[in-house]
Amino acid sequence: MQLTTYTQVLKEGEHNLKYKKQNKNNLLLELQQEIEVLAQTKLKNNTQNDTVESVLSHILDSWPIPVCVFDHNLSLIYRNSAMNEQIQQPMLNGTSASSLGFEFNHGQFSHNQFDDKWQNQSISYLNQSQKHWLYSAIDISQILNENQTTTQKNLVRVLSHELRNSLTPMASMADTLLCSEQLNESQTRMVLDRIKSRSERLLAFIGQYSQLAQLPEPQCTWFNFMDILDEAKSMMSTELQVSYKGAALCYGDENQVSQILINLLKNAQESCEKDTSEVSITLYNQQQNQIIEMTDNGPGFANLDNVLTPFYTTKPAGSGIGLSLCDNIVRNHQGQLKVSNLDPHGAKITLVWPIKQVH
Repeated sequence: MQLTTYTQVLKEGEHNLKYKKQNKNNLLLELQQEIEVLAQTKLKNNTQNDTVESVLSHILDSWPIPVCVFDHNLSLIYRNSAMNEQIQQPMLNGTSASSLGFEFNHGQFSHNQFDDKWQNQSISYLNQSQKHWLYSAIDISQILNENQTTTQKNLVRVLSHELRNSLTPMASMADTLLCSEQLNESQTRMVLDRIKSRSERLLAFIGQYSQLAQLPEPQCTWFNFMDILDEAKSMMSTELQVSYKGAALCYGDENQVSQILINLLKNAQESCEKDTSEVSITLYNQQQNQIIEMTDNGPGFANLDNVLTPFYTTKPAGSGIGLSLCDNIVRNHQGQLKVSNLDPHGAKITLVWPIKQVH
């Protein structure tokens, strides 16, 4: 009865009560000692947990990032000051998430106070065998503004460069004609032909940039790879030798993969310093991924670190859009584009994206 009373007191959290010492020959002595060891272990663990919870609570209370915690019933059990200020309504413990304006879908919380300028994160964890959720929101508006400013500067820089390269000679040629007392028909036709050619080049560049900025979601199916490869080869302006080996069928958005091939073949053709560009393409599947490897006999990439950066190019007449467009298309396929140089010369491009079951 004494041991029963002692264990019940310990269960209620009281540790000041001591059990009366027993004779060493008492059969319950070992049981008493084990109970005391368990009680001390529990007391130590509870003290450590209380200390950790106290430290975490103090840290989160002073944290500028809004944070709150919901229990298995989606009821609020904690919120820091930053969350309370952002929600701008009383946030009492025990209040349901829906009453506070939170929506819960597919394991993720959201709130109308946290728009696209906030990065929301919901993390689930187990506490005493019950599921809890920690929700946080990070203000990324400054990062977005900085990225937007950088993008705008790059756009202005590239467009200014392209416009200056095209409009300056066009203005000069037009001025030459206007300064002539009499227009020579052959000279006028030559000038107009050059103005037309440069105008078409500028329009083509703008079209490429528009394509990069408004890439649609891929519609993935299985299709014949040789069909789009033959089409891409037919669009090259100079001779190009292409060797191919691998699977007959390719998985992806046929139109977008076709655009990848056109850009990559054109890139290999322009970079080759020899009379004939030679390209080798291999298509194969590895586990759940599809892999396309392409190598050429050119000099390789001059700067691997910036080769996928939009608008970056080392070619005199390049726009820096071709490889960026390919990279965007591959990433939209949930994949990755990798570039490398071969020894002693040549470049290698590897495209990898997952194969999903088509119903």
